[in-house]
Amino acid sequence: MVAGNWSVLLWSMAVIVAMLSSHLFIAWIRRAQGLQRPRDAIGPAAVSGGALAVGLSSAMVLALGAERLAFPLGYRWPALPLLLVVAFALSLGAAWSLIRRQSLPALAGAGLLMALASLAVQVGWLQAAGFRPGLIWNLPLAAGAATAALVGYTAAMWLAYSDGSSNGARRTLWRLGAATLMVLTMVASQEVLITAAGLPVQIGSVFRGELSSTWLTLVAGAVVPTVMALMVLDVALRNHGDSQRNRRSPTGVELDLPRPRRRRRRYWTL
Repeated sequence: MVAGNWSVLLWSMAVIVAMLSSHLFIAWIRRAQGLQRPRDAIGPAAVSGGALAVGLSSAMVLALGAERLAFPLGYRWPALPLLLVVAFALSLGAAWSLIRRQSLPALAGAGLLMALASLAVQVGWLQAAGFRPGLIWNLPLAAGAATAALVGYTAAMWLAYSDGSSNGARRTLWRLGAATLMVLTMVASQEVLITAAGLPVQIGSVFRGELSSTWLTLVAGAVVPTVMALMVLDVALRNHGDSQRNRRSPTGVELDLPRPRRRRRRYWTL
């Protein structure tokens, strides 16, 4: 019963991490889309890509920790920096593409890069565990996970940066739908890949003495969501401050107009 509750907790934390990273990815790209100079968008693009890269790795580590394996799990040390760098590079490319343009080819290209980042991280962590006797891939299931990732991320980007999410009266619902679809895609693809890898027949982990799954799960399930929650609060405060400072004209151009002076009323008394 305790093991079952622990598995549910880890899986729930994986969903929370996926939700926070998806929100940060979308929010920072949207903040950078209004910038005029490309160099000003480098910072937001890096934050956006980094949030997605860390979210992908953390969610996968938590999902593997939630599996009821009969042996202690460990990973190779080089896997952590290598997978983070690969995921960051692909996620940064997707973020930069969405910042510069929001055409259909750009959305499809970003969805492809995000799907590649997701699959690279998920397959990479499975390989880094050194399962024995070895992973036995169910190729149709693995292909289904890849297809779901490509379609899901592309559709999420279309929802996040289409005209309805930018100018429509229900743009908040569009953006919420995009983040939700992104979370579902991330979680579903990793669960299908874990199933396709055939973990129930594994009897051990070669690298259990290197990078311990216990400590890695603790960081991914406690430190990462805490930092990301603070980052979500930060971007929310930034957006609120921008909306308070800038009043927009009917054409959508930001104006910095002086506030009208309030006239003091005079009351005459006898």
